[in-house]
Amino acid sequence: MVTFNIMIGMYVFINKGLNMSSGKMSAQAIHAGIEAYRISDKGLIKKWYKHKFYPVYVMEAKNAEHLYDIERYLKEREIKSSMIIDEPMTELDRHSPTALGVELVDKEVHGEVFSMFKLFKETIKINLEFDK
Repeated sequence: MVTFNIMIGMYVFINKGLNMSSGKMSAQAIHAGIEAYRISDKGLIKKWYKHKFYPVYVMEAKNAEHLYDIERYLKEREIKSSMIIDEPMTELDRHSPTALGVELVDKEVHGEVFSMFKLFKETIKINLEFDK
């Protein structure tokens, strides 16, 4: 087993209060990840790629207000982020803040900034019904 000491990571926050379907939530997380990459320092991106192991931490925001609070908290610490606002065609109200992408960070420098947040964990319930 190979062990990596990877200190560069990407953080993506998901608005759990919207109760998005797993597909919608995945799409919003991808949007946030793309934005996080776009605003990241190119030197950190190279370090992130070094071992072909790319840590991404999907974190929980309780609701829209919490997501905006996280954005302000990061800005106060000079950490760039990008809010994802949905222009829905499906399941959400117009202009809902769905996710927040955060620039790549060196966890040795900024690790404690993220220590208070929870990883996003969701149990998926599957209801299988068969025709008789």
